[in-house]
Amino acid sequence: MALTRRQALTRLAAGAAILGAPRLARSAEPDVVIGAPNSLTGGLAEGGVRFVAALRIAFDQINAKGGIKSLGGAKLRMVVADTTSENPAQAASVTRRMIDQDKAVVIAGATASAMTLAAQIECEKAQVPLVTNSYADPIVLRGMKYTFKYMPQGSAVWNMAMDGIVEMYKATTGAPPKNCAIFMSNDAVGLGVQKQLPLEAKRIGLPVLFSTPYQMGLTDPSVAIAPIMAHKPDILFLGAFTNDLILIIRAMRGLGINTPIVNGGTFYGEAVINALGNQADRLFGVETWNSDLKLPGNKELVDTYMQANPKAHPGNEQLGVGFTCGLIIGQALEKAGSRDGSKIRDALANTEFDNLPVPATKVKYGPNGLNIYNMGILVEWQSGVLRTVWPLKLQMAKPQI
Repeated sequence: MALTRRQALTRLAAGAAILGAPRLARSAEPDVVIGAPNSLTGGLAEGGVRFVAALRIAFDQINAKGGIKSLGGAKLRMVVADTTSENPAQAASVTRRMIDQDKAVVIAGATASAMTLAAQIECEKAQVPLVTNSYADPIVLRGMKYTFKYMPQGSAVWNMAMDGIVEMYKATTGAPPKNCAIFMSNDAVGLGVQKQLPLEAKRIGLPVLFSTPYQMGLTDPSVAIAPIMAHKPDILFLGAFTNDLILIIRAMRGLGINTPIVNGGTFYGEAVINALGNQADRLFGVETWNSDLKLPGNKELVDTYMQANPKAHPGNEQLGVGFTCGLIIGQALEKAGSRDGSKIRDALANTEFDNLPVPATKVKYGPNGLNIYNMGILVEWQSGVLRTVWPLKLQMAKPQI
């Protein structure tokens, strides 16, 4: 859901007034500044705004418990800036300003992968750690030493989705799906997935009825509906941005086609559920966090966020990712006992962070800065609520298959 700058800043102001811990008297030590350059406007604003709000909740909790004790009780102070969702030059500029002028000792962001790749260069030059919430593979393939990526590699997410839904389908119905169809928008990511996903299907023995790209920006959904009606796949893997996704699903459900749909990237957006309502039932996707998980601190996070944003849908994974990254930053600073970037970097690189509200409950960064405990979960819209349906050990609702 795209937000205007005014809407984004209004939401951030609400986050600042969250009902959690009261502001404490300042410690004798100066604040520890954390920079948060994120996509607060544009197509990825929903995720960026929630990531920043959740960082604030985590930092307020840490401050309420006495701040960073190894730094004399210094409090965490966040500096926020909008990178936009499409301007890497702005992402680089605001990151550089946070480091040079605001004296940020850690950067957290920047939601949109292109923005993160730009911010990453500034962090590396300044030897300031970047804790990122972005997916793009190159983030941890460029040899950067100060980057720490919680999210899985973007190229692996669709494979996670296919593997997970086949396992879930078999466990739920007693037999694996007979076949699937792959229908992807013709952007760079979609074209790559459209070629790669059939290879994963072949590896796990799932027949593919068709694997086809389409011109994004649909005005007539029949281009998607016709092959689906002709082939009647057991599962549809549908790569589509928000407007196309809504148009295709409306048309399918309007014709009584209740095929389970797997999407990547936009399925959990408020615009999707607000437009589709119960037509979104049987719409699945992979996340690295969900609001219904019974994990350490998760209920407190969701309750605090919803008190400040009572009309929101809390399923956007960036809420949990922001909270988790905030806790990781706090633990790393506590261990480092320093504001020096290289020492904070060493703490991030050499610590197993635990008691976290993520599926694995822990995070550890490998030599390239990628979280080695990454774990995707399958979620599904059910009656307007995003429910965790797989794996079985984390299942909070039975899937509608």
